Amino acid sequence: MNKKDKLKWMALGILLLTTAVVAVTFVIVSRLSQTAEKDHAKMEEEHLAVPDDGMLPNAYIVKNEDNNLIILYHGKKYIAKETAETNYTGVADILLSNGKIVKIYAKSGNVKGTLASYSDKSIQIEGYEVLSREAEMPVYKIATDIRAEEAVREGRLSDLVIGNSTVELVVANQKACAIICYQNEIADNIRVLIKNKEQTCYPDILVSSNKKFTVDGEEQKKNTLVSAEMLLNKEKSGKEIRISPQDGGMLFLCDSKGKRQGEGYEGDMIYRKAKDGYILINELPIEDYVRYVLPSEMPISFDYEALKAQAVCARTFAYKQMRGNAYAEYGANLDNTTSFQVYHAAGWYDITDRAVSDTRGMVLTYQGELVDCYYYSTSPGYSENLEVWQKDSPGYLTAENHTKGRTVNLSRKRAFHRFIKKKTDAYDENSPYFRWTATISSKLGMDEQYGRLKKIKINKRSKSGYILSLTMVFEDGEKTLERENDIRFALGKYLLSLKLADGTKKTGISSVPSACFEIKSQKNGTITLTGGGFGHGIGLSQYGANGMGCEGKKWQEILSYYYKNTEISNVFDLDTETDSVLE
Repeated sequence: MNKKDKLKWMALGILLLTTAVVAVTFVIVSRLSQTAEKDHAKMEEEHLAVPDDGMLPNAYIVKNEDNNLIILYHGKKYIAKETAETNYTGVADILLSNGKIVKIYAKSGNVKGTLASYSDKSIQIEGYEVLSREAEMPVYKIATDIRAEEAVREGRLSDLVIGNSTVELVVANQKACAIICYQNEIADNIRVLIKNKEQTCYPDILVSSNKKFTVDGEEQKKNTLVSAEMLLNKEKSGKEIRISPQDGGMLFLCDSKGKRQGEGYEGDMIYRKAKDGYILINELPIEDYVRYVLPSEMPISFDYEALKAQAVCARTFAYKQMRGNAYAEYGANLDNTTSFQVYHAAGWYDITDRAVSDTRGMVLTYQGELVDCYYYSTSPGYSENLEVWQKDSPGYLTAENHTKGRTVNLSRKRAFHRFIKKKTDAYDENSPYFRWTATISSKLGMDEQYGRLKKIKINKRSKSGYILSLTMVFEDGEKTLERENDIRFALGKYLLSLKLADGTKKTGISSVPSACFEIKSQKNGTITLTGGGFGHGIGLSQYGANGMGCEGKKWQEILSYYYKNTEISNVFDLDTETDSVLE
């Protein structure tokens, strides 16, 4: 640990020991009432929806002057017709007695920096130790523009972006109790957790560079091998080490002998100490991230307009996921697998780099908000909505006919059979997964609870033909599945072989391609399925996008076809401030 880091960590320790709440008394105790919405000149008093006696923890004193004391608590503003003796605005605990404020306990101890990680129990600022947090920890967003109608409003922790958002952490009694931030900036960088196959942690990580590089600011010669175990084995969980290439260098994962394992990475590598080992994070500009996602997710031989549409999808997906908390505990925004987007699996290419550059900053929005930009390989001719995940769908994700024939209700058994067997004119028809036959064998596995698989039953199908409920019948019981991914992977345990439309045969696959299939036969423990499509069926079909591009459609037309009533926006023009408040 360098001297700068030691001073930072020591400073936090001193702060935790000395930070205390300060009692601020009133000139006259005053009853607290709720303000009218956004019009303090015409305030209508309403009784506070909290007990008359007790504490309002971690409220925010917005104004303390001109005989008005305005408090923000749980997304609503309240007013007391007096001014406190001490001129204080900020986070405080408000003590009430008989519905009146009698004391304010100010919390002025702050730690400022970049948000590094958070969980339900802890939070971390970059360069500091992990700190315990209160279960209810409000986020207060301070307006920096004097024209803003609301000087302070309450947001959500998910509004903040790991590795990007600069915040002030309010600390009292050795716990983080609130967060103050000043604006929602568009993030420049993204943090990608690089998984160790199926695991999040590594027993050790070895990285080198083809040029000079630094480790927490200390220069290293090229090809020097940097070990996570050597640097972090005696450190506490949450401690990070940053490895930064210089002069356009790349960083490489290596084996114990220093042999490079695959292509180099752009951006920085971050080692993070965890309870079960070490976490590897690649931090890089978002546009560079999209450059490595695009050829990993779509064949570079696809039509150029399809590549541009996919680039916009990948960029939108990334920005949307950065507002999530899937890997917030580990200091990352997403990982490098199909659980999010496949990243860095195919290197980089001039044509995909150009597709990213030609759509730089472009994202999809719906009613001013970033969309959930789902995409998949191949449609069987009909798309789906979030019904297959048992969720409500936004207006831009629709289940509809993507063939050039008339629309048919495929929920009926006979209608689906005719559809899946006949030749269909569709944008996806050139995909090898447009139609397929899967062979399932009960000999490939045993259910731990119910024993050997005997047969399957389709209980319910959507109007687009996707199975919404399937029962697996075993020797000693039954199991009913109602989500498309559960259905696909449950059957995948018994998948013997898969024959595609182009005659290709595949084995060793972990799931059936889609939940759009019928049962052709069941006999002697062998089940044959006839189906179509590859993936969940929601959002953009990649082979469909390619088909549209080959017919002369532009990338904008492709996106509007798959995401209804959406707009293409420059992410840097978006108003990232939302009006959402905690309920």
